[in-house]
Amino acid sequence: MERDAPLGPPRSYPQDERTGREEHSSRPYHGEQRHGSNRHHQQPYPPRGHRSHHDQPFPNSHGYNAPYQGHQGNPHSQSYHPPPIHYQPGQSLPRPPQFGQGAHSQHYNPPSHHQQPPPSFRPNQFPVQPLDRFKVKCAPFRQPVEIGSFSYDEQRNFIMDDSQLKYYYPPDLSKPNNLSVNYDKYIARDPMVDEHIDALLDALICIKDKEESESSSQDPSGGTNSGKDPHPQQQHRASTTRADFVCYRGILTKIMCTPYTRNEPWELGATLYKGSIYIEEHVTEEKRKIAGGSGERHKLMSYWGYRFETICNISKPVSELQRVKTRKRASPDVSSLSLARKALVTESLVGQRHKESVTEDTRLPQGASIEKSSDTGSATKPIAEEEKESDEEFEQVDQVDLNDPELLARLDGIVDTNLQYCTVARTKIGQNSIIMGAEVDCTSEPKKPSPHNPLSSYIELKTSRVISNPREQSNFEKHKLLKFWAQSFLPGIPTIIVGFRDDDGNVVHVQTFKTMEIPRLVRGKEGSWDTTICINFLDGVLSFLKRLVVKDDPSLTYTIRWAYPFQAIEVKFAGPKSSFLTTRFLDRWERGDPSK
Repeated sequence: MERDAPLGPPRSYPQDERTGREEHSSRPYHGEQRHGSNRHHQQPYPPRGHRSHHDQPFPNSHGYNAPYQGHQGNPHSQSYHPPPIHYQPGQSLPRPPQFGQGAHSQHYNPPSHHQQPPPSFRPNQFPVQPLDRFKVKCAPFRQPVEIGSFSYDEQRNFIMDDSQLKYYYPPDLSKPNNLSVNYDKYIARDPMVDEHIDALLDALICIKDKEESESSSQDPSGGTNSGKDPHPQQQHRASTTRADFVCYRGILTKIMCTPYTRNEPWELGATLYKGSIYIEEHVTEEKRKIAGGSGERHKLMSYWGYRFETICNISKPVSELQRVKTRKRASPDVSSLSLARKALVTESLVGQRHKESVTEDTRLPQGASIEKSSDTGSATKPIAEEEKESDEEFEQVDQVDLNDPELLARLDGIVDTNLQYCTVARTKIGQNSIIMGAEVDCTSEPKKPSPHNPLSSYIELKTSRVISNPREQSNFEKHKLLKFWAQSFLPGIPTIIVGFRDDDGNVVHVQTFKTMEIPRLVRGKEGSWDTTICINFLDGVLSFLKRLVVKDDPSLTYTIRWAYPFQAIEVKFAGPKSSFLTTRFLDRWERGDPSK
């Protein structure tokens, strides 16, 4: 029974949740035999005509405040009247206990159709609930390693280099930082163009070519080792471009956050080729309409996020910016030493003055005095030394010139979302190896040569509305911090910098979050998310896809869908439809299969 339903006997027919109409049931009610199709003659209680005109509602044997409908055990129930029940003033009528509690369970067993049966799922469905089954030992997660990187230029052309890698320098909040600046000059990438995973596939081709070139240069014979026992290093490099799954980070983020963002539908396409499952996101017509026809306010807020990246990034390392000499308070050790010296000088000066006063008093007769000279003499020297010592509390240091043209130019920069820098990282969750492409906003230092892993220097930039009350704080922790964490955790980006802005787009303050410390901020709070559930859920879905995506053919695809009623992730075989692996990628992989 619904919580707010009126008290009374249970209905004979369940009610359809979508239409509100009563639906027929072929199951008998409490063992009674139903006859005919007229439901008005199928009531489980005696006809209404058996009631007397003066019968009033009263609590029946089930505890319901229902009209008396006759004593079913007495054939002369028409003349039967229950004894009156007296209540004290202000006393409330008795309410029935919950099903299965107290004496009520002895008299009434609700029919099964009043209880929602557990949903049954097909083999091609991966149910989300219950989440407790994922709250077990966390699946092992391998530290991601960058195996390559690429850029997009102004014309959205693929370039296998780091030309669009930006460097972070904090924005100057003492100057106006309205994120709506140059909105009229905004250059946005066409959202109607579906790029699939072409750039990621091109990057894998370049990585494979580079590795084979390096392997052949190290081979004394001048070619690749085709023997039965290849060199271990060559064998390792040959497997770098192969993984169980190849996709962009955004796809993994969607799956990982699904247990806690259950009302956000998505659709993916997958194909199996040479043992690797390649996944892309399907841009549905509904999503295209939303992207193309969203309101002006929504477009402006999207622009604010890109604009924040513009005022935080520069095109060259911080070490190459102009420098100026400035006075800066010395380190605590130097300051302490200066203070100690000042104390010694002051103590010496006071002692000397006291000694002179004593000497003068002993030489003069009683009542006599001397005129103090304007020349302080020896007293001037200690004071000069004291001022000199105070200067030692400061030191000359080199600081970035805030008037550097690079820093000034970003305040008037034009946002162009065609420009992009992406990393290609390799990791493993449980028994599922992954190669993912991920956009990188900026880095804190220049990239170093291999084997240094540049992922540890990358930074993720985000914007969010300023938090003004506990409710907004709770929403920020439940929703935004979940996605912030997932996006940075998957590729191994350790730092997230958030610019908090007001409703007019002015940056109020900037806060830095450490990716691995975010789970501690929400742990134990009501309605919080659990990193173990997220990781195990992603591992479970990937293992589920391995069992269903089994036709190894680049021309065949599968559809992976998460949609209403948001109970399970469903996989369907789509056949020779919407294949997305490029011809140049297939030709290159056929020409040099690492498995051969």
